[in-house]
Amino acid sequence: MMSSLHCIAVFLALAFVSKSLFLSDQPHIILIFVDDMGWNDVHWHNPDIAMPNLMDLAADGVIFNQSYTHPTCTPSRAAMMTGLYPFKTGNQHQMVFNLHPSGVPLNFKLLPEKLKEVGYATHMVGKWHLGFCKDEYLPTNRGFDSHYGLWTLGVGDYDKLNGVLSPSAGYDFRDNMGVVPKSDGYLALMLGDRAEHIVNTHYPGTPLFLTFTLDIPAKHLEIPEEYEEAYADIEDDRTRQFYGKLTMMDDIIGGVVDALKSRGMYDDSLIIFIGDNGALSSQSGSNYPFRGIAGTLFEGATRVPSIVSGKGIKKTGYESNELYSIVDIHRTILDVAGAKAEPELDGLSMWPTWSEDKPSPRNEILYNIDDDPVSPGAAIRIGDYKLITGHPDLLYPYRDISLTDNYYNYGDAPASGLPSTDQQSHAPAPQNVEYLFNVVVDPEERNDISADHPDIVQDLRDRLDEHRKLLIPPVNQTTELAGAAGNFNDVWSPGWC
Repeated sequence: MMSSLHCIAVFLALAFVSKSLFLSDQPHIILIFVDDMGWNDVHWHNPDIAMPNLMDLAADGVIFNQSYTHPTCTPSRAAMMTGLYPFKTGNQHQMVFNLHPSGVPLNFKLLPEKLKEVGYATHMVGKWHLGFCKDEYLPTNRGFDSHYGLWTLGVGDYDKLNGVLSPSAGYDFRDNMGVVPKSDGYLALMLGDRAEHIVNTHYPGTPLFLTFTLDIPAKHLEIPEEYEEAYADIEDDRTRQFYGKLTMMDDIIGGVVDALKSRGMYDDSLIIFIGDNGALSSQSGSNYPFRGIAGTLFEGATRVPSIVSGKGIKKTGYESNELYSIVDIHRTILDVAGAKAEPELDGLSMWPTWSEDKPSPRNEILYNIDDDPVSPGAAIRIGDYKLITGHPDLLYPYRDISLTDNYYNYGDAPASGLPSTDQQSHAPAPQNVEYLFNVVVDPEERNDISADHPDIVQDLRDRLDEHRKLLIPPVNQTTELAGAAGNFNDVWSPGWC
C-alpha cells in the first residue's frame, strides 16, 4: 500500500515539475493587428515611409510576402479568433455594423479562452468589431482579462465617434465595461499608452497574450502635427498626412517593444504583425501595385504585409514567399503555447515555416465564400491560380465595383470606399464574373485567363463547391434601431439583442 502511494506521489511530483517546465517555456505572445493597411503602406515596399521599429522587428524575424487575410474587418478577425473560415461561423457577409444584433456566435471558443486554459494572462487593446449588442459578445466575456478600446468598426481619432450606416453618431471608447471619459487625446496614442502599461505591470513569470488591435492606419487623416511635419516636403496633403500616420503607428509599436525590453520580456516574446485587410483608399493608403481596395476579392484587399519576429525564430532577417492565411494564426499560436487545437480547425500550424523557413503546409487560400442573393461572391487560390466568381465587391450594393476594382496609389483621386446609403441607388446590377488569374506571374490581376483554361476554372469551382457544403447562413444582419446610440446617452452600448 505504501509502495503504491509512493509511486503516486512521485508521479504527481514529476507531473508538477513537467508542467512547470512546460509553462516556463511558453513565450509571451504579442499579436499586433492593424486596421486597413495596404501593401504599399510599409517601408519594405515603400522606402519613403519611415518605420525603423518595424524594420528592427524584421531584422529579428521574417517578412512574409504572401500572407493573406479576408476582404473586410469582421471576417478576418473572426477567422483569427476561431481558427475557422468565416463562412463556417456565419461571419462571411460584409461585416458587423453597429445596428446588427450579432457577432461571432457564442458557441465558438475564441483564442484567448484557449490560451487561458494553459496559464496565459490575456489582454486586448484596441478595436474589437466582433459584436457588442449584448454583454456575452464582449471581449471580456470571450476570454480576455481586460479590454481597452472600441467595440465598433472604427471611430474618429479625436472625437471617438462612429455613425456608419446609423441614424446618428455615437461615442465608442471603453475600458472594460466602463466608458472612457471624453477628451482631446488622440486614440491611437492612448491605445499605445495602455499597451505599454499592460507590459510594464505584467509579472514576467506568467505568459502574456496581448492582442493589440491598433485602429490605424484605417479611415481618417487626422494626425498630430509633428508627424505631418516629418513629411513636410510632400506636396499632396493626403499623402503627407498618411505617411505621418504610418510613422506614428511605427512609433507606437516601438513603445510596446521598448516596454518589453525594459521588463526583460523581449527575448521571451513572439511578436506577430499583420493587417486585417488592405487599404480602403477612400482617404489614402495604397495597395499598389495590387488591384482593388478593402472589401473586394482582389489581391489589394487580401494580400497584406506581415512580420513574425522574436522568440523561437531560428532563421531571421529575410523575406519569405511561403503562403499563410490569417486563419492559420489561431492554430500556430496554440501550437507555440502548448494549447489544444481542435481537429476541425481550418488553420494550419505555420510554426516550422515561420521559425525555420520550412515549406508552407498551405497550398490553398480561401478568400471568402458569400452566397448572399444580392451579391454572391467567392474566390479561391490553389497553387499559382486564383478564381473569382460572382460579384468582386462584397460591399455591394453600397459600393460601385467600377470605383473599387482599380489600381490606387498615393496621389491618385480617392476611391469611394466607405459604405454609403447614397450610393445604393446608383450602384449597377451585380456582375456575375468569372476571373482566372495566375497570381504568381500576374500578381496585379491584369490578365483574365479563364477562357484559355476552362479545366482549371472547373477544378477551382469544384473545390469551392466542396467548401460550400460546410457553409452556414450569415449571422443576423438586420438593422435594429433599438441599438441606436441615441437610446444609450449617445454611447454605443450592449443590452438590445
